[in-house]
Amino acid sequence: MAKQQMKRIEVICAIEDSRSLIDLLQRSGSVELTEFEEDGRLSRLSVSASVSQFEKTLAIAGNALKSLDKYVPEKKSLLKSLNGGIEISVAEYERKSGDVDAIIAKCMKINSEARKIEENGASIARIRTLSEQLKPWLALDVPMQLRGTETTTAFIGTFPREYDLEGLLSAIGSESPELEITAEIISSSRDQTCVFLLCGKEQSKEAERALRALGFVRPSDLTKHPPGVRYERYRKQIEELKAEISESERMIAGYAKLRPDVEFAIDYYTVRRDKYSQLANVAADNRFLALKGFVPANRASKLSEKIEKSFAAAVSVSEPDEDEKTPVLLENGSFSGAVESVTEMYSLPGRDDVDPNPVMAFFYYVLFGIMLSDAGYGVIMVIAMLIAKAKLKLSPKMKKTTDMFLYCGISTVFWGALFGSWFGDIAQVVSLQFFGKKLPSLALWFEPVNDPMKMMLFSFLFGIIHLFVGLGVKFYMLWKSGQRFAAFCDVIPVYLLITGVAPLGAGFVIDINPTITATGKYLAIAGAALVVLTSGRSSKNIFGKLGGGLYGLYNIGAGYLGDILSYSRLLALGLSTGVIASVINLLGTMPSNKTVKAVMLVVVFIFGHAVNIAINLIGTYVHTNRLQYVEFFSKFYEGGGRAFTPLKANTKYYLIRED
Repeated sequence: MAKQQMKRIEVICAIEDSRSLIDLLQRSGSVELTEFEEDGRLSRLSVSASVSQFEKTLAIAGNALKSLDKYVPEKKSLLKSLNGGIEISVAEYERKSGDVDAIIAKCMKINSEARKIEENGASIARIRTLSEQLKPWLALDVPMQLRGTETTTAFIGTFPREYDLEGLLSAIGSESPELEITAEIISSSRDQTCVFLLCGKEQSKEAERALRALGFVRPSDLTKHPPGVRYERYRKQIEELKAEISESERMIAGYAKLRPDVEFAIDYYTVRRDKYSQLANVAADNRFLALKGFVPANRASKLSEKIEKSFAAAVSVSEPDEDEKTPVLLENGSFSGAVESVTEMYSLPGRDDVDPNPVMAFFYYVLFGIMLSDAGYGVIMVIAMLIAKAKLKLSPKMKKTTDMFLYCGISTVFWGALFGSWFGDIAQVVSLQFFGKKLPSLALWFEPVNDPMKMMLFSFLFGIIHLFVGLGVKFYMLWKSGQRFAAFCDVIPVYLLITGVAPLGAGFVIDINPTITATGKYLAIAGAALVVLTSGRSSKNIFGKLGGGLYGLYNIGAGYLGDILSYSRLLALGLSTGVIASVINLLGTMPSNKTVKAVMLVVVFIFGHAVNIAINLIGTYVHTNRLQYVEFFSKFYEGGGRAFTPLKANTKYYLIRED
C-alpha cells in the first residue's frame, strides 16, 4: 500500500455530540486535526487551563508509579517487559474511568509518604553531618560554650594543625613566655587539634592574643551541654527518622496492588491531555462544533459513514490543494513495513518521493545477511523473533522491529549456509578434536575466508546492483512526472558508464573474457560521451554545456567509485564475524585433556558466541543502515516529509479495543 494518499475531511456536528465525536476520532486514530479558522460565528476552544490541569494530575500519577517502582519493585521478566500492553474494551475503559479520582487520591497519599521519606533522608544526612562535627569533641566533659569561672577564663576551640600536649604548650610559650595556661587535648588529627585551655582571668587578653596568633578558632556551634549529650540526642533523632522512613515505606508497600490502577490513570490522563491539546484546533459556538484535518484515503469513506450514522453530523471529504503539504503515512505489508523505522530515522518521503521501503526491504535483508553471514547466528535470531511474536503482545512498532530482525535472521541463515559458517567452524572443530575426523567445508557456495578476493568482487557487484536499482527508481519518478528526457539523460548514461567500467576494473583482479572487456570499453566510452553531452544541458552557451558536461563526468566517476568501494564493508564485516567465531572455537579446544576440553569448549562457546553475535549485530545494523542512507537514498530520495500525527489514544499500559 506504500505511501497513503491523504484526503481533507471537515465535520460539523451538534454541540451535544461533540464529546462523543472527539472520543470516536481519538479511538480510531485516523484524523490529524488542523487549525480551524475563526469566522465570527465559530471561535476556537480555549483549552490551556484544562491541559495544564491534566499535566499536573498526570505528574501525580507518574510520581506515584515511580515511588511504587522504587520501594516495591515489580518482578517482571524480560519477555514480559516487551509486551505492548493489556487489551481492554471501550466499555471496560469507560467503567474504569469512573475510578480515576479515587486512584489519584491514593496516588497523592503515596506521594506524600514518598516526600516524607525524602525529607527524612535529607534530615538524616544533615544530622549525620552535625554528628561528624561533634565526634572530635566527645571526650570533652563540659559544655562547649563554657567561658570560664569567676577567676579563670576557658578557651575551647581548634588549631589548624596537629599538636601533642608538649608541642602545644611549647608553641603557646613561644608566643607569650609569661603566660600561665593549662591545656588538655581533646582530640588531634593531621588537619586540626581540638583543645580545652584554662588561664587566670587577668591573663585572658594575653592568652587570646597568643592563641589567635597560632590560628586558634572557637567552634561555630557551641553546645549548652557536654558534646556527648548532644551527640546522643542526634543518634536518637536519626533512629526516629529511620523508623518514620520504615513506616512510610511500609505504607507505600501497602499500595503495591494499586500499580495496575495507577498505570490506567496515567494512560487515562495521557489520553485526555492529548485530546484537549488537539481541541485547540477545533471551533465551536453554543450549538455546533466544527473541525477539519487530514485522513488517509483508504479510511475516509468508512469513517465518514460511521460519523454520520452515529451522530447528527455533516461530513465533507475532499482532495487537498495541489500545493498543500500533506502529512505522510506509510502503510506496507509485513515484509516492507518492517523496515519503515529505518526510513523514518532518515526522513519520511517528501511530496514528490515514492515510498522507498518496498524497494529497500529486499536489499536491506540481503546486505544484513551478507554482513552477519553466520547461519548459526541467523538461526538464533529467527528462533528468538518467532518466540517473541508467539508469546508476547507486541506493540505495532515493536512488532515491526521483530519482523525486521526475523527477515534479517532468515537472510543470515541463507548467506551463512552459502558461506559454510555455522557458529564459525564449530562442526569441523568438534569432529577433528573429539573424533579425529576432518570434515569437508560446509559451504554451499564458497568460504570468504579462503577466497577474500572473490568475496570482494561479489561485494562490489552487489553494490552496483543496489545502486542501479536506486537509479531505476529515479528513472521511474522522472518518467512518471513527465520529465522523460531528464530520465534518460540522468540515468541511462550512468548505466552505460558503470556497466562498461566494471569489467575493466575487475580485470585487474581476475581474468575477464576479452569480448566482455572490449564490450565494456565501448559501453564506457558511450556512457562517458553521453554524460559530457547531457550533464551541462541547462547551460545556454556551448562552453557552459561543455564545462558542465566535463564536471558531470568527474562527479559521476568520483562519486560512484566511492559508492561502490563502500560495499567492501560486506567483505570486512562478513570476514570479521567468521574469523572471530573461529577464534572462539579455537580457544575452547586449547586443553589437551578431552574432558576438560569439552567443558571448556561449552563454556567458551556459549559466552564467546553470545558476545560475538551481540557486537556484530550492532555493527551490521549500523552499516546496513549506512548503505541505505548514503549510497542508496542519495540516488533518488529527497525526504523532508512530515509524519501523520492523528488524534489517537497514546496509551502505554493498556490497549483500547474497539467493540
